[in-house]
Amino acid sequence: MFDRMEAFVRGIGKVACFVLLPAQVAITTFYVLARKLYNFQLTPLQELEWHCFFALVVLTFGMTLLADRHVRIDVAREHFSERTRAIIEIAGFFLALLPFSLAMVYFGADLALKSFLTNEKSPAALGLPYRWIIKSLLPLGGVLLLAAGVVVTARNWRSLKRRPTGSAVPPLHPELTE
Repeated sequence: MFDRMEAFVRGIGKVACFVLLPAQVAITTFYVLARKLYNFQLTPLQELEWHCFFALVVLTFGMTLLADRHVRIDVAREHFSERTRAIIEIAGFFLALLPFSLAMVYFGADLALKSFLTNEKSPAALGLPYRWIIKSLLPLGGVLLLAAGVVVTARNWRSLKRRPTGSAVPPLHPELTE
């Protein structure tokens, strides 16, 4: 079950990267060239660039966590044993990631629903309509982050159960150590 969750989160993240990153680069390039060379501004293109960036970030939160490439606050982490790191990761899931991702899902879904019901559009005269589409990515990103957190927590829990207290625990992400 955890392998399927991980594959799903990674798959969504990869699709987001392969689609949204080139789209954002193309939109940004076209927008900058049109603005600088021809003094021509297109509000929808500027907003679409922002939307692509937001979607790219939110849809890759989970994949980043699974690859252990997320930002860490604990400076001393490298001095801890693998067992201590696993305990910290599990505690971090329950104390920070779980509440954060649930808040993303709850408040993001409420925001997207309100946007849908009011048919919210950009306040700019030529702005994009259907703001609910981009706002609906927030709860989806929360679900992907939560799923990734569950996978990482299960991985850490298994590594704690496998070894007695004094034994060395293998790296949680062996593919990254090669």
